[in-house]
Amino acid sequence: MTDQTVRCDRCDHRYPATEQGCPRCRSIRRTNAVIVVLLVMLVILALGGWIGIQILT
Repeated sequence: MTDQTVRCDRCDHRYPATEQGCPRCRSIRRTNAVIVVLLVMLVILALGGWIGIQILT
């Protein structure tokens, strides 16, 4: 009987060979993308608030 798992090169996690990639690394990349989007939105909101204060004063 052959082993149907593959070991990830990045995180050394075993996952089924039928999956496209490591589910742990995919989850980490998805989380990182969400964090980046939230940080960009925060910067836009801060700049918008700063510009708004400059206009009102």
